[in-house]
Amino acid sequence: MIPDDGASRYELKDSDHGDLFGIFLAVHAIPDALLLLHTTVGCKFKTQLHLVEHDWFRESHNQRLWTGVDDLRLIQGSGDRLVEFATTWYQRRKPAVFFVATNAVIDLSAFDVEAAVESLRSKLPCPVILLKAPGYDGGMARGYERVVEAIAAMVDWDAAADPAKVALAGYRFDRYEMDHVANLAEIRRLLRAMDLSIPALMLSGEPLATLRRAGEAGTVAMMPYARRIRPVLEARAGSRVLVDVDLPVGLTGSATFVRRLGSAAGVPAARIEAILDKELSRAVPLVEHAARRLAGTSVALFLDTAMAGAVAACLFEMGLEIPLVVLTDGDDGDEGRFRETAERLGAEWTRPPRVVVGASSDGGVRALALADAEGPVDLLVGSGIQTTFPMPTSRPRAVVQLGYPAVGKHALYPMPWMGFNGAVALAQRFLDARHLAF
Repeated sequence: MIPDDGASRYELKDSDHGDLFGIFLAVHAIPDALLLLHTTVGCKFKTQLHLVEHDWFRESHNQRLWTGVDDLRLIQGSGDRLVEFATTWYQRRKPAVFFVATNAVIDLSAFDVEAAVESLRSKLPCPVILLKAPGYDGGMARGYERVVEAIAAMVDWDAAADPAKVALAGYRFDRYEMDHVANLAEIRRLLRAMDLSIPALMLSGEPLATLRRAGEAGTVAMMPYARRIRPVLEARAGSRVLVDVDLPVGLTGSATFVRRLGSAAGVPAARIEAILDKELSRAVPLVEHAARRLAGTSVALFLDTAMAGAVAACLFEMGLEIPLVVLTDGDDGDEGRFRETAERLGAEWTRPPRVVVGASSDGGVRALALADAEGPVDLLVGSGIQTTFPMPTSRPRAVVQLGYPAVGKHALYPMPWMGFNGAVALAQRFLDARHLAF
């Protein structure tokens, strides 16, 4: 057990955002969307700095506006301010979609917001979506999925469905750098090998018009980050095939992704296996080079549940030890789901990792100290937050940054972490990190 003096519930977590930041992050992934914060004076959303540091390629703050409701408007009603502000900024920016978010003070005191949004819908030629986000309700994941859910509702599901097309929901696009570009290219490459194309990938840094083409697909694949929107898709997607897929991380994870998606789209099993034989014959020898040299390496994971499960399976197939897994997705953290994912993707534990759920950042430090006391942990896989952890005095220890925010790791050159090319790239990163060969 991790020592706890009872105060840990008041400590900050790795992901301590409410819905509001998740909404902002998702809007950032739609280049022609705007987020209008209908908020009080002084409530200016300081945590956007994380995204500014995370994404070097696109400025996030240019997609966010705020109305700055003062005391007088709180008393008299702020609806007119919202309508005037949004109408003016529509003329300046011409967004394809307007998202309106409110804070707790507005929700408690302004009772004309819904009416103002309805007025905007009649005045503006673009969709206007109201997403209330008071206080600490929800979390980053839920806020992001609420935007994806709103996009899914705007898709033309009455369009003719093409069995050779696949729409993908639940990709968590959080920056425009070349790691995500490479991930999306790898996913498209694997589908292209099966004679499948992707009309829309939600979300992917593509404009709203492209995302709305998801209705062209005969199959809709849902990654773990689309769990909450499944009911929406079931209600709207008609006769289209809906299929759940894990994140295509590692060799087994990528092969499982291809098999499940190809089978759902009607690709013959023999064709799928021929593609996988070709991919594995190229990737396996390269990964094995790294695995031999990483034998005995001990790795601790600080990732959200879905990512932790996929990465743990990837590390298992390389023969690395995983003494500790800290799930960083707050209330969404689920030890059972983590273990199910890792085992479904091939992990067969002889010494199962200790899994910590709901820990604060300091709690993660304490958990790591306990793991270190039982045997040195050589590498961390997490986010930029783990780079602030105390370093062992006896040896340096690197952090492989795959989570959000990756403040110290930027991708100027395409280096995926999904698909078979991503499996090789991850092996390279683990190898470099272990030997501090940067």
